[in-house]
Amino acid sequence: MKRLATAPHRLYFFLGAVSVLILFLWWWLQLQHPQTMAIPLHALLMPLGVFPLFILGFTFTAGPKWLSVSAEDDYFLLHGATYFCGLLLAMLAASLGLPALRSSGFALMLCAWLAVTWRWGSLIRRSTVADKKHAAAIFLAMCGGASALAATLIWSGGWSGAWVIARQFAFFGFLLPVFLTVCHRMLPFFSGNVLKPYIIWRPYWLLGTWLSGCALLVLSGSMQWRMLEAITATVMSLSFMYTSWRWGLLRSLANRMLAMLHFSFAWLAIVFALQAAGAFGTAVGSASVHALALGFMGTMLVGFVSRVTYGHSGRPLQVSNLLWCIYLGLHLAALLRILASLLSLDILIIASATAWLALLACWIAMMLPVYLSARADGQPD
Repeated sequence: MKRLATAPHRLYFFLGAVSVLILFLWWWLQLQHPQTMAIPLHALLMPLGVFPLFILGFTFTAGPKWLSVSAEDDYFLLHGATYFCGLLLAMLAASLGLPALRSSGFALMLCAWLAVTWRWGSLIRRSTVADKKHAAAIFLAMCGGASALAATLIWSGGWSGAWVIARQFAFFGFLLPVFLTVCHRMLPFFSGNVLKPYIIWRPYWLLGTWLSGCALLVLSGSMQWRMLEAITATVMSLSFMYTSWRWGLLRSLANRMLAMLHFSFAWLAIVFALQAAGAFGTAVGSASVHALALGFMGTMLVGFVSRVTYGHSGRPLQVSNLLWCIYLGLHLAALLRILASLLSLDILIIASATAWLALLACWIAMMLPVYLSARADGQPD
């Protein structure tokens, strides 16, 4: 266990993987008793529990290199453990019906997140590199994460109106901007390393368009401005469709590790087509948010974390048949959940949740030993 203290990505990824397993098991158990399901809590606890620790693992591993600053951090153990314990406390308190204790859990998560946001901001201030745009975008998204957690804490305290604000900030003010910023910087870079010839295309106006769209979705969703939401989602769907083609979606099939990232990114065109359809009045239920959370974010998480885990443990960047099958299976499980919303079939919800739990358990079983082991190439962390 001492190896978890040697590098931020080891601790954050380890705790993130454990959180994923616990949260998906918790939700699977909730589905077995539909009369008592905590659906509003599920809509906040899952995004704010599954992704943030992984985001910290990547940010504090790759980020200092982007900024050319020292990566020394004596507090990542405290920050990671505090967020993780807050998550467990919130989930346990919700299961036991203790709202005050649940609020304490969210308060711990918020405190930890404010601390890491301050830490990231301090690295940006110390950096002397000319281009800090990606780092600044992630900082703004982390502030959005703090807003989501603050709204969640207020909702937990009794103001039901804060739930919509918390959900909008969680997805469109925090998680999606982080994912889009990382994809904008890394997908063309990874593709250029594998595909030859390859022209790297990642104009900043494209990232600016995406982040502006996210801000409009936070606003339109919170205020229930459906036409603004519909137009924004339509523009974003078309932009993602074009970007997938421009970045070489079909060419990525030449390399499984690269294809995992491109296939996940391709979900975004579907996500926002569904969201636009719903905003225009088509009955899609929760299809768009599950396409976003599971289809895009869930599968991208597996692709990115697997790549970073292998790369920073001195292992070959190769996708085994088992990992490839797990990854493709998650796409199918995401499709099941979307169909469940479109067709209003509860049995598909249970089937999807069971598949996600089983597949993620297999993936986590592959990843956890790596964080507890020395690098395969003998190099230091």
